[in-house]
Amino acid sequence: MLNNVKITANYALKSDAHNFIVLQRKLVDPTKAPGYKAVEGAEPPALKERWDEIAYYPLTTAGLTAFIEHVRMREATGRDVANLAELGAAFRETTAEIIAAVNACLSPEFSVVKT
Repeated sequence: MLNNVKITANYALKSDAHNFIVLQRKLVDPTKAPGYKAVEGAEPPALKERWDEIAYYPLTTAGLTAFIEHVRMREATGRDVANLAELGAAFRETTAEIIAAVNACLSPEFSVVKT
């Protein structure tokens, strides 16, 4: 089983016996938690990183493809863009980042090539 394989800075992959699971990185501010009481004179606590399960895809080739498309769409559309050219650039950058992450995990005789 896969466990927290980072695909981009904000998304990772894990699996169980039946699914690919999309993990999304969230930064949590402990000072905004209910019941938080600041200690006078002390530094506020640092932000904490949390990985939430946000989607499930079947453990198939089609499921893995859907997982990659999910991450690609969420990453690209989550950026601030003002026009279609910038959106296209965001998709290209995200695609290149995912290809690099996949290729980093493959043995030297295999690689993913963008067509």
